[in-house]
Amino acid sequence: MAFPPRTDVHSDRTVYDAPPWLRVSLHDITTPDGVERTHHAVRLNTVACTVVVDNHGRALLLHRHRWIVGALGFEAPGGIVEPGEPPEACARRELLEETGFEVRSLELVAVLEPMPGLVETPHHVFIGRMPRQVGAPTDGEEAADLVWVPLAETRDLLAAGQLLGTATAVGMLAALPAAGGQLPHPPRDQVVTVTQTP
Repeated sequence: MAFPPRTDVHSDRTVYDAPPWLRVSLHDITTPDGVERTHHAVRLNTVACTVVVDNHGRALLLHRHRWIVGALGFEAPGGIVEPGEPPEACARRELLEETGFEVRSLELVAVLEPMPGLVETPHHVFIGRMPRQVGAPTDGEEAADLVWVPLAETRDLLAAGQLLGTATAVGMLAALPAAGGQLPHPPRDQVVTVTQTP
């Protein structure tokens, strides 16, 4: 297989740095058609998240408000991979902190870059199975209602903009059964409701 045309990168200089959250860099590049220009790149952290699935065809999701995009929707628990931490360990840690749940099995279903034309932020997406609640959520900053959402709602939630983040969407789609498989459609079940602090 032939290699596709490449962009040549001639420089990398930081124009904004806010560790550990983000770094913005400016690059002198030559595009595949020979055009020389400058281009920004946003460098974020590596992220791991988990779509937990039970034996009733439901996914455990956070129902939350994301103020940056002004959206209310459902999101898989997850967070930033700490330096030296394996993504699977991060996924388990964040799941426990944000939901109070553990899972017996954890399967990596995707490693992706949600916006590779501008942003570098590797996302590791896992599906967790055989969940067990071992406590209450402990991460107050990530406070959200915790809901069992039927996988059968995945496509409708996607179309309505109700699945927050590419990793959540990919995990939910990966959790769907193979083509032709039937999905149960149980009602949503609230696990934890968070009261807003005055």
